[in-house]
Amino acid sequence: MLRSTPSVKVSQHVIGRAPAARRGPKYHCKMGYDLRLPSLTERMLQVRVDPGGTSQLNQCLNLFQLVIQGVAHMLGSGIFVVTPSIIRDMAGPATFISYILSGIAAGFSVLCYSDLASRYLCTGSAYVYSYFSIGEFGAAVVGFFLIGEMLIQAPALTLGISQNMDMFIFNSTFLRWQEDAFPEWFLNTDVIALLIMVVYMVINMVGIKSVSYINMAVAVVSFISLGTFCCVGLAKGDIDNMSKVVNPADGRTGFAPFGISGIISGAGTAFFAFVGLESVVTLAEESINPKRDLPRATILSFIVVMILYVVTAFSIAYFIPWYEVAGTTGLIGSLKDKGLTIPQYIVTAGLIFTVFSCGLCTLTTVSRIVYSIADDGLLFPFLAKVNPTTQVPIWNILVCTIIGGFTSVIYDFEILLHMVSGGTLMVFIITAIAVLILSYDLTEEVPSSPSSSEKTPLTSSSSSLGKSKFLFTVAMSLFLGTAILLTALVAYANQSTRVIIFEVCLGLPILGSLAFIKWKVPLNDDEEQLTFKSPGKPFVPGFCVVINLFLLFHLEARALVQLLVYSAIGLFIYFGYGIFHSKITLAKQKKMDGIEASMEELVASSLDLDEIKPS
Repeated sequence: MLRSTPSVKVSQHVIGRAPAARRGPKYHCKMGYDLRLPSLTERMLQVRVDPGGTSQLNQCLNLFQLVIQGVAHMLGSGIFVVTPSIIRDMAGPATFISYILSGIAAGFSVLCYSDLASRYLCTGSAYVYSYFSIGEFGAAVVGFFLIGEMLIQAPALTLGISQNMDMFIFNSTFLRWQEDAFPEWFLNTDVIALLIMVVYMVINMVGIKSVSYINMAVAVVSFISLGTFCCVGLAKGDIDNMSKVVNPADGRTGFAPFGISGIISGAGTAFFAFVGLESVVTLAEESINPKRDLPRATILSFIVVMILYVVTAFSIAYFIPWYEVAGTTGLIGSLKDKGLTIPQYIVTAGLIFTVFSCGLCTLTTVSRIVYSIADDGLLFPFLAKVNPTTQVPIWNILVCTIIGGFTSVIYDFEILLHMVSGGTLMVFIITAIAVLILSYDLTEEVPSSPSSSEKTPLTSSSSSLGKSKFLFTVAMSLFLGTAILLTALVAYANQSTRVIIFEVCLGLPILGSLAFIKWKVPLNDDEEQLTFKSPGKPFVPGFCVVINLFLLFHLEARALVQLLVYSAIGLFIYFGYGIFHSKITLAKQKKMDGIEASMEELVASSLDLDEIKPS
């Protein structure tokens, strides 16, 4: 079934987010009824209001398949790729604490995603949610952040698979041969990683069902593999590894050899593991019952994977000294060194297949996000073209594979980890802000006609904002400004007594602004109709913003700058192409052309009548 053609409602009032009872057309524009094209600012602030429900994609996934999709995406990236790196370089034996901290922050984001998924049935996840809440420009920023982080994550995962395959199959000789065989201008080229990207592409082109079947098979292998490693690690490990071992290289020792800052940095990097939250909600248009299943699948997959993260991180640190964990080959190497051959083979198979499945889900997710952006007119239309046989965007998948393969050549593995984590945190922050904006009634009672007293959104050109909108804007501005200042101070300032007192004082306006929104700004009427509502509004979304900002400021600055550069390329495309081809703008233009033609006909008819004089 084709997606419905967007239409524009032209009224006397500017349309922001239409009330539930009047929400019918797919797009509304923040502009008046005068016959003119929207200005650049108006185009950037246009918002989408249709909750979705129709699609060209194959609607075939049930709740179980959606849960497996989320588990496969989060499990492979977090346990087998990120955990060894955090143990060795950031948190040591306290890595499981880092996962608990990042899990708490991600838990708030899970509630926000579930809330939004129950509202809108469109593919695109945080990109679509931003389009509904903060407008077209904000949606473009979020969309290109998502594309950037996903196109970084996929090659990062293939590099992890490549290193483990080289150790297990080629006895650590292939990568050394590759360094000698290829010229220096090939940079970080990894032949195995590039071939794996091609396999991802082929499977995705076959259809979403093939991806789902592979994920279900891999889930069984993953659980067996993880269960084997955890049992062996806890049985053969040593409690002294958790606190008494000393790194001979630098003398670091203890449960947290890098201190509290190391645990926090590890928690920020651990967000690489939660990119898979996007994977579930991105499949909204391929779910049989998205309104019911998306919130449930998001929460269930997160709970399953969170438990596995904590248990596995503890098992690794308990099994071997933290400084001996050898990067992405840490699990296999530790088993090999202790002569545990059979567990080594089981864990190796699980590691390779699980990370492979995670990369497969990543390419699926980024292709659907690109599809959604292109379908809205902000990217080139061929990227939204769906093959009628396989019901997937084939050209889109091809382009994403090429860009992902290029990324694996120009970046090393550690930088990729920080870049993906930074992108994930930024998207989580914007998603929480979207929940706040969409949950509260920012309208006032303004008659839309002499005979009407319906509640309608205010016009952006109004000389005075409505009371609810004004109060919400002031409270949100205070909250966001104070939250950024507080988290930056905690991350970068020397924690003297005066600074700590000042930070505590900054916490008061954060809590005060959220409490003000809670008791002074009314919730939307349609909140009661949602299949899932984030509890504790506005405190849960507000705490989600603060925690994610805190973790964001603890990431490596270089990685964040490179991620911004990656996303800036997308914004260049938006301002050069998307802002002029947006379906909202084109629909507005078509509507205005129709109204202008009708008015010209009316004027012509009036002139003809004036020429007829009574004899």
